[in-house]
Amino acid sequence: MARKRHIPPIPEELPPCDGPKLPLFEHHDSKIEWLERLGDGDTAHEGYVFRVKIERAEYAIKVFKFYDPMKSEYFWEPLIGNGSLHTAAYYTDPFYNECRAYGRIREATKERPKISDAVTRCYGFLFLNDRDQRYLEQKECDLGLKKVDLAYQRQTAGGDRPRAIVKSLASSDHGITELNLRKILDRIYTLNREGIYNLDVRLDNIKDGKLVDFGSSWTEPHRLLNALDDGAAYSYRTTDRVMFDEMLVDESIPNPRNIVAMHSMTLRPRYN
Repeated sequence: MARKRHIPPIPEELPPCDGPKLPLFEHHDSKIEWLERLGDGDTAHEGYVFRVKIERAEYAIKVFKFYDPMKSEYFWEPLIGNGSLHTAAYYTDPFYNECRAYGRIREATKERPKISDAVTRCYGFLFLNDRDQRYLEQKECDLGLKKVDLAYQRQTAGGDRPRAIVKSLASSDHGITELNLRKILDRIYTLNREGIYNLDVRLDNIKDGKLVDFGSSWTEPHRLLNALDDGAAYSYRTTDRVMFDEMLVDESIPNPRNIVAMHSMTLRPRYN
């Protein structure tokens, strides 16, 4: 008789470490109706995004690839030591990066509701069931489970069940015009003031004038950020503004009012 696989209990919020946390999606046990895949199929670095229907409402759901923290050990080990792989994952896994960022946004929105205008709304996380996994396999979505240490993965929240985050649907239009550049930059400033650094400000990551993906983000308190020297930490904290300026130039976005996030006199090298 085959041994039944152990499935860890589903937590009410993630990640299980100091700092902001994202709650479990309200309808995490409901059936998911998969409607269509969104985005460019050739750029599924962190995972796959789909349009779905849950309890008669449509959402965008991002399904994350499984993450092996050992693949980025060269980066985090000098900063936080060779301790728990779980701790390293809490600050480097794109899934947890999004949980922390949206967790902070939810916290801040309670006192400053307008902060929610800066990003696409997030409703929480969930873990997919066997039926959903079969659908992904039929669509040839490789989540990379065979590329990670299964012993480690089965000790994580959700075990080897695919992880996902549920968000509002956004249009395919970036929504950037010369008239709203200041508003978009102000939204980036707002997130940075809350200790959220997206680290991926580019045209493809902006829909309807809002940032839609936080898989690369760092949110304070952050173990790696705290371990950096002052010059490197400053560089990470200003990366969004630097990338905003670069995006305007690289994408030839009209900027008649010469809106600039980082003046040349304030720039510092990434490492001293």
